[in-house]
Amino acid sequence: MDEKIEGLLLAVIAAVILGMLWLARPMWHCLLMTIYVFPALWESLIAAIVVAGLSYIFWFARRGYGLFEMSGKGRAIAVFFATFFVLLAILGSLGVMYPQCYLSENLKTSKITELPDVDASAVRIMPRAVSERYAKDALQYPRYQLGVGDISFINKTPCWTYGLIPDGLVNFFVLKDKGAVYVDMSTSRKNTRIIEKEMQIGEGMGVTDWYKWQLYEKRYWINSEDPYFVFSGGDLYIVVPVVSYEYHWKFPTLFTVPRWDGVALINSEGEIELLSPEQARENHILKNQKLYPERLARYYVDSFRYIHGITNRWLYHRGQLEIADVPGQNEQPFLVVTKEGMKWFIACEPFGEAHGVFKIYLVDARTGEIQFYEQPKAAALIGPVKACDYVRKANPIVDWNRMKPVEPIPIVIEGRLYWQVRVIPEDASGIAYTAMVDAETAEVTELKTDKEIKDFLKGEYEAKPEIPETGKNVTAIIVIREDSEEIQRIQLLQNQTIEVIPVS
Repeated sequence: MDEKIEGLLLAVIAAVILGMLWLARPMWHCLLMTIYVFPALWESLIAAIVVAGLSYIFWFARRGYGLFEMSGKGRAIAVFFATFFVLLAILGSLGVMYPQCYLSENLKTSKITELPDVDASAVRIMPRAVSERYAKDALQYPRYQLGVGDISFINKTPCWTYGLIPDGLVNFFVLKDKGAVYVDMSTSRKNTRIIEKEMQIGEGMGVTDWYKWQLYEKRYWINSEDPYFVFSGGDLYIVVPVVSYEYHWKFPTLFTVPRWDGVALINSEGEIELLSPEQARENHILKNQKLYPERLARYYVDSFRYIHGITNRWLYHRGQLEIADVPGQNEQPFLVVTKEGMKWFIACEPFGEAHGVFKIYLVDARTGEIQFYEQPKAAALIGPVKACDYVRKANPIVDWNRMKPVEPIPIVIEGRLYWQVRVIPEDASGIAYTAMVDAETAEVTELKTDKEIKDFLKGEYEAKPEIPETGKNVTAIIVIREDSEEIQRIQLLQNQTIEVIPVS
């Protein structure tokens, strides 16, 4: 074959391969973003190639080896792998720590002297585990399942939101998302709403209908957090927080620092609109919705472990914090609607075995502004881990092998900090009761109804006196209910009667 024709054919084949790789670029996104975000990978590779090449040229190629010795090329390959893995261990470790060191030194934070009070009109009662159970119980679509759960708002009411996504391998390729399930978070009762709307692109759809495929075709060098559904103006939208990265240098390696880069807004027709943080806050569809990425808020606060440097982080632990997660439960942050807006609350405890409140960070869920509250050590406030222990202690008759306290949400009422803990069965089939644990006194208040919870948050709750055991003189107990909720009990004794007088 003529050399020109052969060269042209090879060029065409290369162009076709490159074109196919370009069209399928969302498929390689995870791999390429890993290399992009962790430059220690390609730095180690380049350095290992250089060291192995120089070793071969100036040492191994000039020496002879016996029958049972490795050749010069073999020794160069061994040098390559040894150099690569040693450098990767060193640079990779620094590449993980340097971004958090940088953030701990450069993040703008403001100290507050009082925590903002909770907004009782947007109360958070339903824990995630129970909402998912309720959403599954309401599902009547044989070819669909629930997607990733997240928080969204309908008319300022907080809801747990789950997409209706195809179930099964075949349906993954042939079906569209069917809509979303909303579970009212402001009540302990099952209040589920299903909004049917076929989505042209979305979660759990294959292959090019997957929302990430379309998003990465539009903008590649970003990562995205979990999507959530927003219902507005009769249409259903998917909101995807977007994170980009900045490169920085500190001897001996480059490293990347994540930052919030806005959100992707996807309508039911599959149109994607990339919005900057400023545009997202001004968008009418996203009014009253959270915007700032949840995992990024946690990562930023976790960076303050390095506030006094790497050596202190690993050896001395002076002033070091830890995010106070309850083992086996949802990780912080928790979204709380306060009178100053939506906040990601992240409670931190001191490093080690201590479980008191060290600092509480508040990350604005719409702007990303970071505030922190530091209580004097003499206040001795208990943290969320111990709050769950006090709930168990306060009710010893509960079978704690079948029940569990979940999601200790920080609640501030008239400047006083409480941990709002829900007690639920192991199978998450409902809410047994809600316990408010005073962070200062460890006093536990058990609340059985939604009205009691809302009254407590408004500062209007009055504990009902315990009704003594029914004696021989008691003939009946009169229960007064309002909207199906018990508000009062009256014992009817012998020789007593009831008279109901209607008021016109």
